[in-house]
Amino acid sequence: MIKIKLFGKLRLETAAGKSIPVSGSKTQGLIACLALNTDVHISRDRMMTLFWGDRFNDQARQSLRQAISKLRRLLEDVDGDIIAADPDRVGFNPDKVLVDVDEFEQLAEKKTADDALSALDLLQGPLLDGLYGQQPEFDDWLASERQRIATIATRVFEDAAKQQMKAGRSDAALNTIRRLIKLDPLRDATQIILIKILAQSGERAAAIQHYNAYAATLNAELGVSAGPDLQRLINEIRSENFMPVEIDEATVSAPPPVETPNKTPNENRQPSIAVLPFATASPGQMQEFFAEGITEDLTANLSLYKWLNLRAGLPFEGARPTAADLAKLGEEHRIDYVVHGMLRDNGAKARLTVQLAETATGRYLWVTRYDRGSDELLDLQDELSDTIAASVEAELERIAGKAAHLRAEADLSAWDNYHLGLATQYEFHADTNLKAQQYFRKAIELDPNFAAAYARLSYAIVISTIYFEADNVQVLLEDALEHARKSCLLDADDAVGRFALGRVFLARGEYDRSVIELQAAIDLNPGMAQAHCGLGDSLAYSGKLDDAMERFEEAVRLSPSDPYRWAFLSYGATALLFMGEYEDSADWASKADSVPNSHYWATAIRASALGHLGNEEKSSAALQELLRRKPDIDCDFVRKRLFYLQDPNQIAIYIDGLRKAGLT
Repeated sequence: MIKIKLFGKLRLETAAGKSIPVSGSKTQGLIACLALNTDVHISRDRMMTLFWGDRFNDQARQSLRQAISKLRRLLEDVDGDIIAADPDRVGFNPDKVLVDVDEFEQLAEKKTADDALSALDLLQGPLLDGLYGQQPEFDDWLASERQRIATIATRVFEDAAKQQMKAGRSDAALNTIRRLIKLDPLRDATQIILIKILAQSGERAAAIQHYNAYAATLNAELGVSAGPDLQRLINEIRSENFMPVEIDEATVSAPPPVETPNKTPNENRQPSIAVLPFATASPGQMQEFFAEGITEDLTANLSLYKWLNLRAGLPFEGARPTAADLAKLGEEHRIDYVVHGMLRDNGAKARLTVQLAETATGRYLWVTRYDRGSDELLDLQDELSDTIAASVEAELERIAGKAAHLRAEADLSAWDNYHLGLATQYEFHADTNLKAQQYFRKAIELDPNFAAAYARLSYAIVISTIYFEADNVQVLLEDALEHARKSCLLDADDAVGRFALGRVFLARGEYDRSVIELQAAIDLNPGMAQAHCGLGDSLAYSGKLDDAMERFEEAVRLSPSDPYRWAFLSYGATALLFMGEYEDSADWASKADSVPNSHYWATAIRASALGHLGNEEKSSAALQELLRRKPDIDCDFVRKRLFYLQDPNQIAIYIDGLRKAGLT
């Protein structure tokens, strides 16, 4: 295990305490970023934004690959399995690293005196002291992390000092609060506690003297006076009738961390989200118009995802909320997540940076940026708002699934079971698909009017017939059709229900009805990438291959980190195969294959395309990979499982390519 210390200067040590030297600000920043996100690994797009936001996408991606390789070499002598990376995300293996910030946060949550003091012992200096990046996005992210940790540290210091005072240990309390003042010397709430400790200990003169020094510092450095609470306190201390005061909760003006309300088992609470007004760092009517427009459009698009509780019109002024701002929004308005952004425009090129933050912790869960020509912005407003909404929804869905996994089964609500079903289904194995169906059925049992649960159960059944060799296909598809129709009856305006209905009709070979339902899903939610992919699938099997490719390309664009991204690419590869575009088909199928949760059918498409190209070496390698993943596959099996294809020419193209690759 490697110890990563982020308080003070960045330091890495082996379990035996041997220092691991780290040179280069990029490498240090990369380590810091991964270490502060051991629970939820970071997307590659986010890393590219934080470290190489001034480069084109391909250049940034290559730079990220090189940086990860450098980091692997740095740590390979310690443990070659320390970095987990896939095409979408990068992170440290949490079982292989011990991060002082993680330990600090765990101790801070316990809120006992001993744990608070143990947490304070870890604070060997400011978070990542002296570390700065070359990108504004990295510096913004680091500033938010420092503010988040400072907010937690402030609460821990103050709690510890209050508990020490209650235990009669005034000297220890005074020492604790002075340590906090060194970290944040210009905070009224902390000064109030120190002055109260002095006054309660009978040192009125010292309390007044400290106040005078603090007030002079405020005036000299910030040009402001002490706040009214502090002025009221010092006036009381100066009065002849002063009595020593108890240190109580009212002394802490910083907003406490937002805690999830106690939930009884099976009580639903949809995650709530708000879009704050996007800011612009560049003056100009067009820039302001775009910032207002993207805020409104993004809000409207997120409202189309029915499982999210969207809160509109939250009051906030400023370019970027601090951790304290986020905590206040969460506490006062019961908001779990906030989306905000900043537009920078130099006249020729514009950059839109978008961030998703969790109010309870102040942590940024997702950050990305979009570079466009300044004259393109207004034309691309709809496209950008669709993409941002789809990406944010996919990230929140991933987080919800992970959170549900951590809860005891008896405490799972209908929403918890629903998101557990989604997260389990996305693993894309026969056994996890069956488990996902169980979760969806449990969600329906707990809430018989849960429209989305019926829809996702329907789609899971369809998937079992197409990908997991389920028997009794016709019976299962009838069951899926019933659940999809039930979903649409319960909520006719939810795109997920119409999507599920469209996928059932496709599996039944009813392409016209499938196209109608999937188009309806897109009309209800233009940002639903899975609906665009489904429509492309139906159009492809109907012979409208050019139209189909537009839908697949739109799905990939809308949700580049979608859990079904491999399917978007695989279906696109299939359409290209039918078009005779074998090189492009093989390329799309290769990209699908590289996604960790991809199914062996993506490998089959690649083998077929390469077989048609006549490249014996590559087609043979693809076939061997296919046989490794599905040892009993043959051409008869493929023909049987393509029951949803109605065009015999398409079936012949598919199987003929596999035969040319060497499949029996």
